Amino acid sequence: MGVGSDVNKLILGKRRLQRHLGKMKAALPDVLEHAFSRFYETQPMTYLSVEKKAYHFEDLFLVLQTEVRQVTGMSNLRQVAGRVNYVADQLDTLESSVFKRARRRSRRPFNLADFIEKFTKQSHPDASSKNTEISSLSEAYETLDLEEGCNLRQVMLAFRRLAKKYHPDTRGGDRSDEHALQRVVAAYQVIKESLAA
Repeated sequence: MGVGSDVNKLILGKRRLQRHLGKMKAALPDVLEHAFSRFYETQPMTYLSVEKKAYHFEDLFLVLQTEVRQVTGMSNLRQVAGRVNYVADQLDTLESSVFKRARRRSRRPFNLADFIEKFTKQSHPDASSKNTEISSLSEAYETLDLEEGCNLRQVMLAFRRLAKKYHPDTRGGDRSDEHALQRVVAAYQVIKESLAA
């Protein structure tokens, strides 16, 4: 009876996280639309900054949806829930600045590199030493179908394109390419770290 109860809690927890991610994803178009009407003509660089952050959130939602589906135990569920909450905090920061309202949550500003680092360490504790299957910078660029020396925007666009290509949600639930999705995430992290250095 205890095992069945744990399974039910796990299923309910995964559903709750998927709903939460769905609500956050659904909020992005409103944020972009409001930012466009508020900033595009008078402060175009501010609008472009909001748009760039929105693209980051889309990428994170794809990664987190995969993580939620792969959860197999309660401790793993708590780890993924922590990452979802982290992203929710950062989305709240963006929404509060766009809509000119007080923050509902209080955390530091959004930083994709921090999220990727947290995601990698919690998902793969030994990822720092093994670089999660990506052994060199040139292999990372090759994984993203890029030539070395590309700028960060080109890297982000390639990451988004490939993440969508391999994500089960865009493949009718087919999870056969999840390994490729994990390599894409790892390659993006390696390149991002090299460009920040």
